[in-house]
Amino acid sequence: MKKTIIALAITGSLVISGVVGVAAKYSAKQDILSSQEISKKALSYVKGKVYKVELDHENMGPVYEVEVKGPKAKYELKLDAKTGELLKKSTEYYTTTLGNKFIGLEKAKQIALKSVKGTIQKAKFDKEDSVYEIEIIKGKYEYEFDIDAYTGKILKKEKTKFSSKSDRAISLSKAKQIALSSVDGVVQTAQYHPSKGIYIVHVKKNAKTYELHIDAETGRIIDQQSNNSTLSNAGLSIGNAEEVALNAVGGGSIITSNLDSEDGVYEVKVRNGKYEYELEIDATSGEILKQQKEAVEYNSLSDSTALIGVEKAKQIALSKVSGTISSATYDQEDGVYEVSVISNGYGYDFDINAQTGEIIKQEQEKVDNVTTNNNSSYITSQQASQIALSKVKGTVTKIDLEDGVYEVEIKDGTYEYELEIDAQTGEVLSLEKDYED
Repeated sequence: MKKTIIALAITGSLVISGVVGVAAKYSAKQDILSSQEISKKALSYVKGKVYKVELDHENMGPVYEVEVKGPKAKYELKLDAKTGELLKKSTEYYTTTLGNKFIGLEKAKQIALKSVKGTIQKAKFDKEDSVYEIEIIKGKYEYEFDIDAYTGKILKKEKTKFSSKSDRAISLSKAKQIALSSVDGVVQTAQYHPSKGIYIVHVKKNAKTYELHIDAETGRIIDQQSNNSTLSNAGLSIGNAEEVALNAVGGGSIITSNLDSEDGVYEVKVRNGKYEYELEIDATSGEILKQQKEAVEYNSLSDSTALIGVEKAKQIALSKVSGTISSATYDQEDGVYEVSVISNGYGYDFDINAQTGEIIKQEQEKVDNVTTNNNSSYITSQQASQIALSKVKGTVTKIDLEDGVYEVEIKDGTYEYELEIDAQTGEVLSLEKDYED
């Protein structure tokens, strides 16, 4: 972090010195402000220290782009090079609650599950890139996430559809039976790989370990290899370990089960109702060495208590800028409400944390010939939301006013609804229903 700030400071000084010469060239012809003058103008709009100034030429004429570092936020300003008028302002608030600490693997898993309600297949920390890599299985799809280890922001989200084979996969128990029918030994690990449409099962027999690849649809053994065993001499089979885990949590379904040969323990993950359990079981004695419990259902979008709601987000935006809401949308991937306000010739865009209500980012831009839809005969966005919720139940995640029509989006955890409501009469013009992505 310190290196980045120093680099910016150095860059700023270089850019400013370069701007002096360019500004001098322009000023002779167009009477533009110097970099020192524009810096003073910038500091009249925001408080802080100017560390970067660039002179650019756009269709509207010459403009300055100025970056200012304040005590609570970083600002990017666009100013008219002749008058110093503020044309655009972007505010990015510092994150004070996280500091330089990692959010932790469990928190990263919660963030991913909030975006996609499914089953975690893989979760690991990439130290080199400072990201958590999470894989989630949901229905016919596999989702891959990269989550910033410091901020918790989702940097990447990829969705892949499985082949038709995975839709008709045999059970994990059946795959183990097939493996044991080929190799009469003890199952050490068994895992389903939906992206490949196969089960990979390791069976130990005498001094050898056999790896079998089994077609998840047909149950046919595709490949079988053997090597000298490097696994521990476990006195407990993986099936026994799964039984121990299920008895410990009162039933449920096995998500994954593996033998950690280095530590001599079985790692078993179980889903039971609203909870997911992770257990470590001694591979020799069957003793439970570790057990963790985590609620997963609350990540669902239908749990409205987890979110402040779009109406509250609009109130927060209007508490900062008195104007007219032009749009309000819930961005599920980033976990923020995006609210736009029109006020006195400027457009303001806010990113608001969907759980805490904290304003994460704020942008301001001068706009021309704006139609604010500020028609006294229109119903309010809150009334439009109430009308929509009288038709379907769920959480309003988006509401836009355009051409005299409110477009309202509602999600209930299973379905996504899109309604169009006449802004004058309140009449529902259309209603569409689809499964959530």
